[in-house]
Amino acid sequence: MTAATSPETSPKAPYRTTIFGRSYRLPRTRLRRQALGWAFVAGGVFSVLPVLGIWMLPVGFVILSVDSPRVRRSRRRMTVTIARRWPKLNAMMTPKRA
Repeated sequence: MTAATSPETSPKAPYRTTIFGRSYRLPRTRLRRQALGWAFVAGGVFSVLPVLGIWMLPVGFVILSVDSPRVRRSRRRMTVTIARRWPKLNAMMTPKRA
């Protein structure tokens, strides 16, 4: 594969998000990303059911933050607040470089 056609440089490279230092691929289209994000948020609301849980709320907001500036700002503020209050957790959240 040449550099011009590699996934990293192609215009249709998949969206990625990083949670606790791990990178995850997201759907390419905005509509699918928003549907997935809102599905996670809805699943978090119904956290009394067996498989669904409160863990789905932050995951849904991270997925939604890719396309929404308002949610992205909130996520960034939360990340900065956590990094200031808990340095040990901040060290765990920063990606390890090889």
